[in-house]
Amino acid sequence: MTEKECFDRLIEVIYPAGFICPNCGRTQSWSKPQRRIIICKSCRREISPLAGSMFSRSHISLETWFKMIYMLTSSPERVITAKNIFEELDMGSYRTAWEALNKIRFSISHNEPRIKLRGIIEFDEMVVSGIGSEYNKVSILGALEIEGEKRLTLQMIKNPDEMNIKDYLKHKFSNKVTVITNPEKLYIRNWLVLNRIRQKSAVKHYGANFMSIHIILQDVRYGLKNGHHSISEKYLQRNLDEYVFTFNHNSSRDRAYEKVIDYMVNTKITSYREAEKIKRSFLSIIAGE
Repeated sequence: MTEKECFDRLIEVIYPAGFICPNCGRTQSWSKPQRRIIICKSCRREISPLAGSMFSRSHISLETWFKMIYMLTSSPERVITAKNIFEELDMGSYRTAWEALNKIRFSISHNEPRIKLRGIIEFDEMVVSGIGSEYNKVSILGALEIEGEKRLTLQMIKNPDEMNIKDYLKHKFSNKVTVITNPEKLYIRNWLVLNRIRQKSAVKHYGANFMSIHIILQDVRYGLKNGHHSISEKYLQRNLDEYVFTFNHNSSRDRAYEKVIDYMVNTKITSYREAEKIKRSFLSIIAGE
């Protein structure tokens, strides 16, 4: 897509019913994509439709932004790194690529609706180290529907104690679910018993101690290990949300592409900047808050 085509696509998102001048109310206009403005033919007022969005004041071309979004939503590899973007799109600097990718991840995490899984669910936990510091460890809880839409959730929890797990199960699982677990992890089974959730061992359900969620969690571990020298607690959940987004939209990647563009337009840059100033860890956030 050219710069003009990208700008015109964003105008369609911002003005779904067509452009209306905020000054005179007329609808006739022309655009200057290089300046990212619309000019009213009647009153000659210049409007910056991207002001306040995640595209605001970005020196990155819209064409490059669209290529980044396409890479993220269409790549068979569900973990796209700033290094991938820096090398493939010739971004000028790694920091520029990292900042742009982080804005996209924030938009997804900030806008994608939280879901509750239904039916039969696989559930497991993975502990990862080197988050924030060499010795720091956090838990990643993964749950996957094995029927219907086969949706995935991933949640980072710093201290998987009884209260945090109760909040997690409340926000992620619908009523009357059946959870398949690893029979060797007794503490997971105890979590489910305490919260009165029906469970079944993987051995009894599959005839072996194997679950698809195991492969997914290992894929996440591989992506974190090979895509980052280190990652702070603050950004880990955004990485997980990106993975979940691409996984859950695997069968509708064109729709995923359009959704990310919409999210980038409708996410306020002030929300992103405010979030970047917050020093507390994202580990304490339970989905739905």
